[in-house]
Amino acid sequence: MKSNGFKCVKDQVRSYTKNFLKENAPLIWSILKKLKDQLLILLRLKDVFMMMILFHIWPKQTYRFSTRGLLPSEKYRHSMDKKTIPPYQIIAPKTKMSKMKEINVVGVSPNFDLNDLKKMNGPIFLVTFWTPLQINETGKVIYRHPTILDEDYINNFLDVFWKKGKKYWYKNNKTINEFKKKESTYVLSRKECLEPLKNNNYNICGIAVFTKDKDGNYLARNEIYNDPKFFEFYDNDYSNYISVYENIYKSPEPEGLFAPTGSFLPAICALSQIAEKVNVYGWDFYLDRSPKKMNYWQLFFNMYKFAPDLQRSRFFFESALINFYYGYQLSKLPNINIHGYMGHLQGHSILMKRIEKVLFNQ
Repeated sequence: MKSNGFKCVKDQVRSYTKNFLKENAPLIWSILKKLKDQLLILLRLKDVFMMMILFHIWPKQTYRFSTRGLLPSEKYRHSMDKKTIPPYQIIAPKTKMSKMKEINVVGVSPNFDLNDLKKMNGPIFLVTFWTPLQINETGKVIYRHPTILDEDYINNFLDVFWKKGKKYWYKNNKTINEFKKKESTYVLSRKECLEPLKNNNYNICGIAVFTKDKDGNYLARNEIYNDPKFFEFYDNDYSNYISVYENIYKSPEPEGLFAPTGSFLPAICALSQIAEKVNVYGWDFYLDRSPKKMNYWQLFFNMYKFAPDLQRSRFFFESALINFYYGYQLSKLPNINIHGYMGHLQGHSILMKRIEKVLFNQ
């Protein structure tokens, strides 16, 4: 109780000092903020450097320098014989989605030509496309993905990317039509992004991720998945959802520890279990060229990219470890055909063995 009281007082003092400086000494506040930002960058670079060193000399200790504590200690690692492929398993009672024969799963990638969607046959699942695809004045399918550098992204992305509409997305205002294909579905985990898509008559699919508590009960990654209204939202034939159990780290995980996979990995795992065959395109966020053209060190250093790491998350390296490993494993499955760069990892078994020592107990 004393500890909690001290923390409360400390937070109040910090908040008061911050507000006082912002209102009465804006120049000093600006300088202090910049110094803090630069210090955080230096500390993150130190952590990444140490993780890269430990990855090669003592892999199971790599987790100690994960800046946000998002790699598991030995206590929270599965043994190799307990890992599951795919690492997300469907929870049938919490899923509304019909089984299918063959589907196409498409991610946001500069290496995938969106015009190929026009000639694609069968259901298409568009993963993490936050706004509708459009057709420009030359007839090309285009998409503008929001970035953290865009206006007020952090504080009000929904207003910025929906209510301001096409005039904001495409400054020249020459976009003619929205690209619609009867069998295409937008796949997202955020209900607030799916809602305007649903209201504008697009097919939608929500992905809800759960872990387990100490009694083996499903525990929602996001509290919204515990709200019955979340599932009531998918109330027509064009709205579906898939719930999955994440089994990358041991449950129950301590507060603050989660597997930083990004959105694409849980989506592809979920969709691979509702279709007999899955064709995957655009899973290239971590790679700018094919691993087939890289040696060990070239691929290893692709696990860290300075700008997206610091702008978005401060866990790019940790997330790349997980995505590389499961991209390698999923590409071995007979029903999954990965056309993007994450499907070209088969020649890098040595790197995968090292990643196993970080993620699993041997």
